[in-house]
Amino acid sequence: MEIVKGRFSILGFSERLSPWHKFLPYALLLSITFALYAATLFFGFVWDDYVYIVENYRIQELSLSHLRAIWTGTHLGHYAPMHNTLLAILYRLSGLNPFGYHLAQLLLHAACAGLLYLVLTRIESPRIALLSVLLFVVHPANIETVAWVAETKSTLAFLFFLLSFLAFLRWQGNERWRDLGWCALFLVLSVLSKINTVVAPAIFLLYDYWRGVPFHRKRIASLAALFLISAIFVAVHLASFQGSEGAAYGGLALHLQNLPFLVFFYLRMAIVPYPLSAWHLFRIYDHFTWVVGAGWIGLLGLLWMISRGNRRVQFWGLWFLIFLAPVLQIVPFPIWVAERYLYIPAIGAFVLASGVFFRVWDRLEGGWQRMGWEIAAGAVLLAYTGLTHAHLPVWKTDLALWEATTPTCPTSPYCRSSLGLALLHVGETERGVRELIQAVDLRPVPRYLIYLGDAFTLHVGDYRQALIAYNMALEQGGSSLDADFYAKLARVYLRTGRLDQARLAIEAGGKINSGEPSLLVMNGFLQWKEGNLEGARNALLRALSITGQTSHAAAFIFHEWGNTAELGPLLSDLQISPGNDR
Repeated sequence: MEIVKGRFSILGFSERLSPWHKFLPYALLLSITFALYAATLFFGFVWDDYVYIVENYRIQELSLSHLRAIWTGTHLGHYAPMHNTLLAILYRLSGLNPFGYHLAQLLLHAACAGLLYLVLTRIESPRIALLSVLLFVVHPANIETVAWVAETKSTLAFLFFLLSFLAFLRWQGNERWRDLGWCALFLVLSVLSKINTVVAPAIFLLYDYWRGVPFHRKRIASLAALFLISAIFVAVHLASFQGSEGAAYGGLALHLQNLPFLVFFYLRMAIVPYPLSAWHLFRIYDHFTWVVGAGWIGLLGLLWMISRGNRRVQFWGLWFLIFLAPVLQIVPFPIWVAERYLYIPAIGAFVLASGVFFRVWDRLEGGWQRMGWEIAAGAVLLAYTGLTHAHLPVWKTDLALWEATTPTCPTSPYCRSSLGLALLHVGETERGVRELIQAVDLRPVPRYLIYLGDAFTLHVGDYRQALIAYNMALEQGGSSLDADFYAKLARVYLRTGRLDQARLAIEAGGKINSGEPSLLVMNGFLQWKEGNLEGARNALLRALSITGQTSHAAAFIFHEWGNTAELGPLLSDLQISPGNDR
């Protein structure tokens, strides 16, 4: 896009910078990023942070055995070893202090903003690049990604994708194999952080189409290699994710039927990010109706509009859709929509919007008209900034998050159970149990029944009710009944003195995973109560060795057992050092 000489644009100041002042856009973007999100440094752990960090023994040591567990296994059904390795490094530096994790996330997000500006200046004008990244930095939908430690996987994956794209741009210019190697390496690191960037080769292919690069044999072979990398990781992810997070509602046909509404949800959130919520209720159309037909007509119309544009418009329009593809329920999974899924796709919309802004600005003749147009754009940026600033404190604590979220999803058992767990965490037992009961009433599946059983065991001490909840879960079966579940069932039996039933539960869990630390702890208590001190000691030492918690034995065993009364006598009888408190 040509700059009209003699006109000065505040938002386009980056076009007129001398070589000595090229750092100013970076300084501006980083300053806004840190000013807007500095408060997150004092936020706590929320939501899945507990299962990713507090309860994830794999990241709590940097030993070879722990790294082997990270790189050869999955966590929560995801194969993301780069993400878990980063968490292990942060755990070594920060322990269970959230500050270090939030600092790392803020630095990653800031690095992504800086690298994004660098990439965009290579393929767009500096003024479009700057306005696009300003929108990226202040957009409220990115709060979920930046304020949530668990989403370090998204920022890490995006960082590596941007490095891969930069290497690809160099490869396009000179076709040196070294640059292609760097492109492939960073692509691998990106999908090892989070699978969503697996579509990167399609973006590379689309960029070659935009620039009219001839597809000779060497070019085709290089792109085919990148697509092969993506195909391998798609297969790995599908194999690891299968059945791990509960069944998705409906099958592939139902999900494809609702695909237009997913696209329009994200398009609306990119333009008008409201309402902001950690959990969105999404209407699913079970049958083909005129609304579904209209939705598909609208989506086809959107694709037609993109096809009618020039190649630049096609590239950024398809960037939005291609990066959304992994979360459009083509592969069905339980979470239908989430704001964090917009983190990378929305950039396509931001670039198109920035291009439209400057195209109109260039055509305006009067100085007051141009000033009014820039004021309008500034007002949008300020509105996004204000909404981000106002909504950010919601993510300060787990309780604040779910007290703000649950009113937007009162009929969701997930929201009710999350609020209940947050209330239990701060000692509001009565309210917490009520919320967990509501979750079970809404959807009596093993996941919520287990949460309720845990609450009755650890917070209420009502073992009869706990057994009712656990046995209801047991009757339904499913992937939730893992080795850790049987450890919880054994714990209740041990606390009520029913050692035979506890042994049966431990044996059932052992058939699933004999090395589950929580199961080994329960076996230790069982052996201790039966007088087999050597067997008890061996079981507990094995659990401590697997988790790397030998130096913090008392804290670890208490976390699994949940009762201090027997902890001291157990450690004394077995001659296990309690270690240092965390």
